[in-house]
Amino acid sequence: MTPFRLFFVRIAATLALGLFSALHAHATCSVVSAAAASFGTVTSFAVARQPQSTSTTSSGLSCSGALLGLFVIGDQINASITSANGGKLVGPTGDAVPYTVFADQNYSIKLDLGVTYNWASGQLLNLLGIFGGPAQTLPMYFRTVQGSNVAAGTYTDTLTIAWNWDYCSGIGVLGICLGRDRGSGTAVVPVTITVTNDCMIAAPDVNFGAAPTVASFAPVTGSVSLTCTKGMVYTVGLSSGANPHASGRRQMANGANRLQYDIFGPGAAAVWGQSANRAGSGAAADGRSAQQFPYTARLYPDQPTPAVGTYTDSVIVDVRY
Repeated sequence: MTPFRLFFVRIAATLALGLFSALHAHATCSVVSAAAASFGTVTSFAVARQPQSTSTTSSGLSCSGALLGLFVIGDQINASITSANGGKLVGPTGDAVPYTVFADQNYSIKLDLGVTYNWASGQLLNLLGIFGGPAQTLPMYFRTVQGSNVAAGTYTDTLTIAWNWDYCSGIGVLGICLGRDRGSGTAVVPVTITVTNDCMIAAPDVNFGAAPTVASFAPVTGSVSLTCTKGMVYTVGLSSGANPHASGRRQMANGANRLQYDIFGPGAAAVWGQSANRAGSGAAADGRSAQQFPYTARLYPDQPTPAVGTYTDSVIVDVRY
């Protein structure tokens, strides 16, 4: 009888050890280098009209193991975010683009600056589902606030994220906590956006109407309107069109027939060209107001009247800064 009892005890001990191993789970966290976040390169009008979005693949917290299966009441994985520029990306002229920090890729969980958030509770808890094996880093998401009227340049901010944690790091038989993981550290996330110059151009068509002879066509007046990036100083030229004459005159075409005309810049004295007699903005643009550049278009009277028909040309508005 004795050998039988010893054999039974050994088997029971082995089974208990196997059960212990099957129910054991473990996780560890640490602070690692954070990854920079960049909104990329966008025009000033894109910044003003619609939010720009980006993210960082690492906000500085790295964890391994299945955290979601370990938490007990009172566990904490806390983070508090501070900004060097108060939640704004600041450029070389002092202009700023405000932005918001989010915990999720759907931009539904906003993280206010200076507030401590616990990822081990509430709606943030599910975001830790990315941790489940080898070490992973926790991402973070950013979105600009539309409406900023800013000059071109590179805009930057620096976020400092203070992490601290105290949670049950191992679960054994019957859900017993086998130990706690405690730690803290800070991570720095540089955030940037590069804003480029841009212009919104309004150039209505020029229509001379209909007439029986070249001499019967009256001059047409109009203006090219430009709204350009704040701080932008620029010049405006007009191309020679699609059918330029060897003399440099612009020409409208109807098949093989041509009708010579030109566009004269402010003052109507000189031909408004692409290289010569460009019109200047003068003062820097303000990013909101449209600047008008008047012109006069007229046909050259020293040409014979061509065949009856509709004559057209296309001229490019060339903005340089």
